[in-house]
Amino acid sequence: MRPPQDLLPAPEHARPTTALNPFYDPTEQADRPSRPGPVPDPEVFCGWVGETVRELDATTEADPVGILVNLLSAGGAVIGPGPFLWIGNDRHPALIWALTVGATAAGRKGAASNTVRRLFKAAVPAFVADNTPTGLSSGEGLIEAVRDGESDPKTGKETLGVVDKRLWVVESEYGITMARARREGSSLGGVLRQAWNGEDLGVMNREALRATAPHIALIGHISPRELRAKMQDSEMAGGTYNRFLPVFVHRNLLLPDATGAPEALVNNLASAWRTVLDDARHVGEVQLTPEAAELWRSEVYPALSGEEDGDGPLAEFTARAAPYTKRTAMVYALLDHRDTIGEEHLRAAWALIRYARASAAHILGPAANTTGDPDLDKLAKAVRDAGARGITQSEVQVMFKRRNAPWRADLTARLCELPGYAAVPVQGSGRPQTVFLYAPPSGPERSESP
Repeated sequence: MRPPQDLLPAPEHARPTTALNPFYDPTEQADRPSRPGPVPDPEVFCGWVGETVRELDATTEADPVGILVNLLSAGGAVIGPGPFLWIGNDRHPALIWALTVGATAAGRKGAASNTVRRLFKAAVPAFVADNTPTGLSSGEGLIEAVRDGESDPKTGKETLGVVDKRLWVVESEYGITMARARREGSSLGGVLRQAWNGEDLGVMNREALRATAPHIALIGHISPRELRAKMQDSEMAGGTYNRFLPVFVHRNLLLPDATGAPEALVNNLASAWRTVLDDARHVGEVQLTPEAAELWRSEVYPALSGEEDGDGPLAEFTARAAPYTKRTAMVYALLDHRDTIGEEHLRAAWALIRYARASAAHILGPAANTTGDPDLDKLAKAVRDAGARGITQSEVQVMFKRRNAPWRADLTARLCELPGYAAVPVQGSGRPQTVFLYAPPSGPERSESP
């Protein structure tokens, strides 16, 4: 186990050169059940957070990516409101919200949160004891947990407020929270949106509750079926759920005689985490290294901006992909004992956002009108929109000009595997030109096309 490095600008790191994913590939040492949903790119397990997941993987049936997002969320909550980054004129705090979505019996959602809770109880026991409430029921209740002090103008009596306004909230039955937010007159959705932005909290009612400078991170557990049943278009349009990273989780190991992580391992990890978290709290503005900034401009932002062109449930769920990538990269960097975002942190965040999008596509099913691959979705939409004219090979090249020919060939081959799509040679004035066309399939298959 490596000790965390001093807080310095991030060095360059070579990208992984192997496609192997040891967290999910079966081995003789790991009895891994089959996975019914997407698998995250190994790049998400970056830096000190990734190393912690590796150390704990063999001790729990929880999904490694579930442990990862809990670490990012809890770590950002403990760090507090000190570190931030500017995205346009918006000040983004180190807050990660996630919905871990998995089957009731096989998701192991609680196991992931409890693994992180145990580690943080050893690293920052006072925070876990005082700053990890549950039971979101109303906007007023959340504000009360981080309320300001106040003075009664009639009596002059002073009411003490909450000094430490950091919270890590884990809701094991998030479907109940969603139902509460839908009640007529409920302020919960609006207050949650304020909290994600790191804004002062308040509601216009007789109590006039206020909370300045809150720092609240949130993890919700829910099953795919319950999420689909409870989600309504008005809720997504309101922007509450695009503040969550939807993360598909599934039991990743079969451990019939599991006893958890050895106490010595937990204590060793906790000692390193204590140092990382304490130092990160003193960081102010976080910026990208020159290498990371170039990666953002040349690859990440163009790809994420392209995803915003779509519509429908998936587009609503992932509407904040671009700012969330930078915010997540900042938390990766801070938890890697760095005060700048390196290229490896940005790549890890980008990979996690792609996994969240694939998770949303898997969870929402055919109604999401997507394949889970943003590039394939973009091409499929362009072909559909072109109608009888279709899209030529040359137009595909222009559309994905940053990609090489083998990559484009693979993309168009996968397009033609989807129902209703085909590549047709068309004779022009010169040599034949390939045109990609879409003819809606009849019957029940039609809903499966992106």
